[in-house]
Amino acid sequence: MILTQIDIAGLRNLRSVSFSPAPGFNLIVGPNGSGKSSILEAIHCLSAGHSFRTRKVKELITRGEDAYTLACQMLDRTTGQEHRSGLRRHRDGSTELRLDYQEIRSIASVTQLLPVKALTPDSHSLIQDGPAGRRQFIDWGTFHVEHGFLDRWRTYRRTLSQRNQNLKDQAPDSEVGAWDESLIASGTALDKYRRSYIELLSTSVNALLEEMQTVFHVELSYRSGWSDGSSLEDALARNLPNCRKFRTTTVGPHRAELAISADGVLAKQILSRGQQKLLVYALHIGQLIVLNQTTQRPAIILCDDLPSELDEEQNGKILAQIAQLNSQVFLTSTMPQTLENTAFEMFAVAGGELRKGV
Repeated sequence: MILTQIDIAGLRNLRSVSFSPAPGFNLIVGPNGSGKSSILEAIHCLSAGHSFRTRKVKELITRGEDAYTLACQMLDRTTGQEHRSGLRRHRDGSTELRLDYQEIRSIASVTQLLPVKALTPDSHSLIQDGPAGRRQFIDWGTFHVEHGFLDRWRTYRRTLSQRNQNLKDQAPDSEVGAWDESLIASGTALDKYRRSYIELLSTSVNALLEEMQTVFHVELSYRSGWSDGSSLEDALARNLPNCRKFRTTTVGPHRAELAISADGVLAKQILSRGQQKLLVYALHIGQLIVLNQTTQRPAIILCDDLPSELDEEQNGKILAQIAQLNSQVFLTSTMPQTLENTAFEMFAVAGGELRKGV
């Protein structure tokens, strides 16, 4: 899927922007604070319902406006089918969603049509920060390649919420346990989906790192969120006293972790900051390769100021790998430049306005 038309109104300093991007590389240039990254945020919102920078709607709405409004036209290059999508989010938290002129309740149906991957200056936090971000990373990939994942995830989250409420209310064991059958079935399925996905991703990432001629080998280890070798059913029964103590469910897929190691040591402990950044790009591009291989649907890629992240040689390798994905790419930069051996369209941003060319 590619975007053929994007309309943005009331998002950050972009009061009214409309443009038709190229199907390949789109270079968006302009000084700091001009609105380059805001265009990428708008594209991310169209897919996920939120920005890659923040989930706080009020931070995105232009000062003096009550809402931001986004619309796009999409084209499936394989089938030639077109889709239209729209999103309006208000300061009061209310949201309006449309897909092909019909109101929809969940952004998930748009996300499935329009997968978007953001590569940003703080991407190295995937390695440095806590497990929540790594779970989101796993689930982005699993959602897009496993058709049953979303239903299982929704069931698990809904059941977990009910079980946790019973624990907070100090309900008897029979009421807490009433949710266990559904929690076990959905949680075990999630665990299976994630493990299968990590195997695919690990192969892809190490192949990429070999191409980059890195001096380290990476191991991706998925930890379920309960003791290895036991079932979720056993873990829930064994940990019930602990769950009661903390009044929340302390084991399960919501406590899962992705351990990222280099040569047997956690990556954040052994790799330099530059090596960590390179590894994170390999992890994200690895996800895009797996998506292509399993679904034949390339994602849209957002590169926020990629050249400032890496040295010239590394930057060239990353862009070359991205070019091989046959994806639509939006790349921001503070100055015009040439993308070597890659055709691209250039757009300039100034004062919240966008124009084609420099």
